[in-house]
Amino acid sequence: MCQASVEYRFGWERVLAERGPGELIGERGGLQVRVRSASVIAMEPVRVLVVRTDAFAAFVNDHPRVFDIVESQLYDRLTEAPAGYEATTGNEGREEPPAAVILPRPRPPTIPAYEAPVAGDGTSPLRPLRGQNCTILFSDVVAFSSRDRNDEDRLIIRRALLDMTVLALQGIPDAWSQDRGDGLLTVIPPAVPPANVIELLHKELPSALARHNSTDRKPTRFQLRIAINAGPVTSDTMGVSGEAIIIAARLLEAPVFKKAMTESSANVGIIASPFIYETVIRHSLSPIELAGYSRIQADVKEVAAPAWMKLFDVPVSTWYSSPSAVADSFGTP
Repeated sequence: MCQASVEYRFGWERVLAERGPGELIGERGGLQVRVRSASVIAMEPVRVLVVRTDAFAAFVNDHPRVFDIVESQLYDRLTEAPAGYEATTGNEGREEPPAAVILPRPRPPTIPAYEAPVAGDGTSPLRPLRGQNCTILFSDVVAFSSRDRNDEDRLIIRRALLDMTVLALQGIPDAWSQDRGDGLLTVIPPAVPPANVIELLHKELPSALARHNSTDRKPTRFQLRIAINAGPVTSDTMGVSGEAIIIAARLLEAPVFKKAMTESSANVGIIASPFIYETVIRHSLSPIELAGYSRIQADVKEVAAPAWMKLFDVPVSTWYSSPSAVADSFGTP
């Protein structure tokens, strides 16, 4: 039996988990290269098989099914109840923060890395926000409640979405995500330019979802809608709020956007607010990033405004059916 624990700055140590015979320890070392964040103590004599990081990484790369198993195990472990902790400075009864996910802190760009999300256990709390301008991502799984899926299928989809979000934003410090049932609300700190966020989304997310959909069972394959906005955000003990978040949620429900995704085979669709398009996307130096964004009218509840959407890997001509639905196309892939 082994016990994993982590020591915090304030002088107290928390037991993260206990592992028994046949279980993996340190499997994250095969997916990242960095200083370890926890210590492992053998509670009794043990026999172990040691695998080098590069050998383990090569093995999972050659066997995608093994990688899926390790990913699933990472998620299970990170969402399991902690084994308890030893308080050395009077931390008994310490209040836990709201359930959330803290996306990884940045690492040197020359080091390939993957870090699974850390549950909101106080190790990396959401930094207080008092109206600072943040980039907001709102994601939603298309037809999440479809009767073609069961509860286990939806659990697999939720895990996959969380992993993809973490992978896509792993270079951004202190990005914070909160579960919204069939999607995630992600808030990017004000110090991070929206252009950096969009670049990572374009580069990482469509390919990650394409890989998932090419290997998983049909009921667990999915399409993903993402709304992007920016504006003032305020945080409290329950999470985050702000008009910019409300607008992002409304854009996600724009009828033209939803219809386009439903009628297409695109894995990922992005809808951007006027601010994001005019200040970031329109000024992109990459013709690939700019191509395919088309103007639509988003009329949802109290929001009636233009927006720009892009369906990845699908030509624009395949999804819009009437000239009145889409105006001012800004290029095709």
